[in-house]
Amino acid sequence: MKKLFLSILMVSLVATVAAQDYTKKEVRDEKRTERQQAMVQQLTNALKTHNFTFSASQMTPQFMGPQQALNQWNNYVSVYPGYLEVSLPYVSVAQNVTTVPKRIEINTVRFNFWEDMNSGSQWTLVFQTEWGDVKYVFHLNYDINNGMATLTLVPNMGNTVSYTGTIQAN
Repeated sequence: MKKLFLSILMVSLVATVAAQDYTKKEVRDEKRTERQQAMVQQLTNALKTHNFTFSASQMTPQFMGPQQALNQWNNYVSVYPGYLEVSLPYVSVAQNVTTVPKRIEINTVRFNFWEDMNSGSQWTLVFQTEWGDVKYVFHLNYDINNGMATLTLVPNMGNTVSYTGTIQAN
């Protein structure tokens, strides 16, 4: 009896797989659309609930600084409900002279969001924290259509730096 049941189950599985012909363009397009919609929904929920990580791949100091590729894995801003973790390179530019690069390392539960704006495929989040005697304001712009994210770091002491990268849900 078990063998008969398993045989019928296997035949039905084979028939189901055979019915789904992934060689047809329409089927592939439908599956791709489903995957994209699921990804957009996941990222939208992550941005709404403030539970995401921005991974930086390029850095551009705002005043007179060249764009720099970031090849390390540890350039990120992780936002969790109630917790903020920042690990980003930072370069100051004063009087056309670039100072020694440093890292901004922040781990805090003391931060707040000012704005969450969603205009369809464009998201803008603004949040801030204070670390030592410096207040940092983060402007995150994310385009769901192309997956590009730009994080602009505005400290009250020092120059503004923009980072380009991607967003993923935590």
